[in-house]
Amino acid sequence: MLTAIVVGWLIAGTLDIIYAITAHGVRGVPPIRIWQSVASGVQGTDAYSGGMASAILGGGLHYFIMLIMAGVYVIAGQVFPILTSKPVVSGLAYGVVLMAVMNYVVVPLSAAVPGKVPEGWYFVGALFAHTCLVGLPIAWAAAKFSK
Repeated sequence: MLTAIVVGWLIAGTLDIIYAITAHGVRGVPPIRIWQSVASGVQGTDAYSGGMASAILGGGLHYFIMLIMAGVYVIAGQVFPILTSKPVVSGLAYGVVLMAVMNYVVVPLSAAVPGKVPEGWYFVGALFAHTCLVGLPIAWAAAKFSK
């Protein structure tokens, strides 16, 4: 189980942040700002003036959140075997759930500056990231490495 959690965590966390840096980078947002925006969940607007320290905090928080996401799925897969026997469908569905939880629970309860829920092409990109880059790798790792 531990291998499934670690593999899913690292793959999903890395793919998700690469996507975020790339998607925002084409619009001129520097990578440090992406990491700082994650840190703003605990630091509020101070994260954007916190330099590299805030960026490092954001990186740690990003991977911590991904660890929780992977851990929850792998443990749930022990209780609900369909999560590991049907990883594609389950992983995509988990990605949708994660997107909803992040946008409607985690971010609103954090210190991050209130923003809009994703819409238009931003919604499509966020849905792609949560389903294909987070949900699927976590589900794949759970199916491959969980017993």
